[in-house]
Amino acid sequence: MRLIRGCITVVGIIGILVIIALIMGYYLYSLRPWIQAKMTPVAVTAEAAQSFDQKFEALEMEIHQAIAAGEERETALVITEKEVNSKLVEVLAEGDLPFDQILVNFREGRFLIYAVADVPGVAARTGAIGRIQVVNGDLEIVLEDFDLGKLPLPQAVNGGIEKLLDIMVKLKLADVPLEITDVEISDRELTVSGLIKSAD
Repeated sequence: MRLIRGCITVVGIIGILVIIALIMGYYLYSLRPWIQAKMTPVAVTAEAAQSFDQKFEALEMEIHQAIAAGEERETALVITEKEVNSKLVEVLAEGDLPFDQILVNFREGRFLIYAVADVPGVAARTGAIGRIQVVNGDLEIVLEDFDLGKLPLPQAVNGGIEKLLDIMVKLKLADVPLEITDVEISDRELTVSGLIKSAD
C-alpha cells in the first residue's frame, strides 16, 4: 500500500512539474526577444521601396549587358536599411509572407532581425543577429543568436536555421550568373560585390 501511495505521489509531482514547465514555456514564448530592444525603428517610404526595385533592375540589366558583350565585369549592389524595410512592408501588405511585422537593422558587420509570425494563439516573436560571409563565391549566413520569445533554445537550433537560410539564398541566386566576392555591412547599408560571369 505504501509503495502504491509513493508511486502515485511521484507521478503527481511529475505531472505538476510538467504543467509548470508548460506554463513557463508558454509565458516565455509570448515575450519579446531581447534582440528587439537593441533595434532602431526605421522610417519606411514608397520611394525607398521603389529605389530597392530599381537597384535590382539595374543590376539585372548590367548582368544581361555583360553577358551579351561576352565579358566578365565587376559590380556592386548597395541597399540601405530604409530600402530593405520599405520593401518588406510592401511585401507584407501583399500577404506574401507569413509575418505581421518585420524589422531589419544593419550594424557594423552584422544584421539584426525582429519578426512577428502569424500563428494561431499567441504570435511568435522571433529575433536574430548574425553576419553574412562569402564562401567559394556563395553567400553564407552565420547566426550568432536566434530567439523565439525568451525561450532558452539549444545552440543546435541556430545551426538548423542557418542551413535553411543558406538553402533559400542559394536557390534564389542559383540562376544568377554572379560570383559573389565580398559582402560588407556598415553605415546602415549592405554592400554586395561580385563578378559577372561571361557566358562560355
